[in-house]
Amino acid sequence: MAEIRFLTEVSYNMHNVQAAKEIFEQANPNVRIVVEQSTDHYESIQLFKSDTPPDIIETGGYSIFNRNGLFIDLNPYIAEVQGLEEDIFPGLLRITRQGGALHALPIEISPPLVVYNKEFYDREGLAYPTEDWTWDDMIELAKRLTLRDEHGVASRFGFGLGVDIEWFEPFVMRNGGRYVAPDGSTSRGYVDSPATIEAFRKLIDAFRVHSIIRKPGEVCEAADGQEECAMKFSFMWDMFHGRANDDRYGVVSLPNMPSKQQANMIYMGGAGVTTKSANPRIAWEFLRHYLVDCHSWMPPISKKQAEQRGLTAHPVWSRYLQELDHVQLSGYYLNQKWNSSRQLINEDIHRMILEGADVAQTLRSWTRYT
Repeated sequence: MAEIRFLTEVSYNMHNVQAAKEIFEQANPNVRIVVEQSTDHYESIQLFKSDTPPDIIETGGYSIFNRNGLFIDLNPYIAEVQGLEEDIFPGLLRITRQGGALHALPIEISPPLVVYNKEFYDREGLAYPTEDWTWDDMIELAKRLTLRDEHGVASRFGFGLGVDIEWFEPFVMRNGGRYVAPDGSTSRGYVDSPATIEAFRKLIDAFRVHSIIRKPGEVCEAADGQEECAMKFSFMWDMFHGRANDDRYGVVSLPNMPSKQQANMIYMGGAGVTTKSANPRIAWEFLRHYLVDCHSWMPPISKKQAEQRGLTAHPVWSRYLQELDHVQLSGYYLNQKWNSSRQLINEDIHRMILEGADVAQTLRSWTRYT
């Protein structure tokens, strides 16, 4: 009997892995899938180096350049399955095939869009945002949707956006900027470029000057989290908590920045067959079964599965899936040092918002992080 060891770092998805395992083993009685949980990526690397390495590793952070030599190239296996390449969303293959090789299939794909509360718009007599709206349009709408009392305390903000370098990244991309080079080699000439600085100034002004986004530590008297923002920067996973099927909410693209680039970032993990697998073909068959054939709560990478689940006709899910045409790789995936500097960078963003630290000077200082 062939044994395939499946190592996952994604603890909350274990029931989906187990369901895929049961179906696969029933169809393949000579194969046993052993599912193991890793606490983090460091432990996965140590197990990969051990005497009993896993055949498949599922990681929460997709390392596009396969720095640790974990995975084989899946391109030959995909080519053998008629129609499979055409079935995977092309935007996902485009960004995961950097350098030509496909070391893992993406999982838990989640680009961000803007979710808005129609009731708030209706109360203010405002038209809902459309796909051609601009950054200036968003600012003006958010000003009219922000509610403050006579003391300046907000009960509702026009726009919701967390203070995080990654969450600022889509707006930078849409302005033609980047944090790091496409090959991840440097941030010099990218994070300090005019396009990136311009996008950052607009973002900081939205907090500091226009006061449409809640500043770090700012008091808000909203009744609950749903009432806090009229519009919110929302990843695909945010909509799983009931709002996707709630008619009060609509979804629209991120506002167009001055350069009018149709670009966006994406969060995703990856799962691949390891270079130490004794049965790579069987491991691939299970991986395909798990990520292409099986239905789960995760957004699918397969167009066929999206159609079967009714996502392509859904007013919210279909818009998120359309956004996969425009996704780019985040600096988070391209450069490990940039990723490890995230906390320090976020502290600088707080200083720009709360203390007025110079935007251009601060971004130029970030070139030391790669």
